[in-house]
Amino acid sequence: MKNKSITIAFFTLALSCLLLSSCGTGGSSVSSSPAVAATGKSQEARLKLSNKFYRPIVVRLERLGESGRRDITVPARSSESIRVQAGTYKYSAVAEGFRPISKYKEIEARRSYTLYF
Repeated sequence: MKNKSITIAFFTLALSCLLLSSCGTGGSSVSSSPAVAATGKSQEARLKLSNKFYRPIVVRLERLGESGRRDITVPARSSESIRVQAGTYKYSAVAEGFRPISKYKEIEARRSYTLYF
């Protein structure tokens, strides 16, 4: 029963993000804080989210130790590149018809990473 409610919550998140992206808000929803702008680009890394599915996915990034999160919608069979601050991130991904995943990734400054889904 618990897995069913988690799955429903992720599907609700995915559908709401897809609805927002189809309403002209762009392919990704990014929230930035003043702390990100103040630290400069020297502490940033490039993160590429590669979607191999034939359906869009929604990836949620949460930096450990900070409040807030980023939800990025990645269209089917494509990728999105973003800049993130160095640190440890928890990422969750959901796509309609697939089980949601959740993992952790250590991101170092001035490096590039690719996450495949």
